[in-house]
Amino acid sequence: MDKIINKSTNEAISLIAKQEYEDIKEYIYIDTGKMYESGKNSDFDKGYVVIKAPQARWLYYTTWIKAGEGNLNAIPQWHELVKSENMENYVSIYTNKFNQIKKGW
Repeated sequence: MDKIINKSTNEAISLIAKQEYEDIKEYIYIDTGKMYESGKNSDFDKGYVVIKAPQARWLYYTTWIKAGEGNLNAIPQWHELVKSENMENYVSIYTNKFNQIKKGW
């Protein structure tokens, strides 16, 4: 059982991180798109989604900023909202991967 858990966890981490990266696009600040694109080289295999643009930290933690023309849904601390909105989906991704491996896929 430990082998199934380890294998499903390792495979699901990458899938969940890639899905989260896609999901943040709904709430991240997008003027030119470069900030969002800076995360495409995140270490998804380890579960890391890192937006590396210079302005990302400032925009993430500065709570008084309004959304711009690039994305009217943009909010500070976008990761927190994405995580809370999509946690069931992320759990489902893991559960599906676990069941696939358990069945021998």
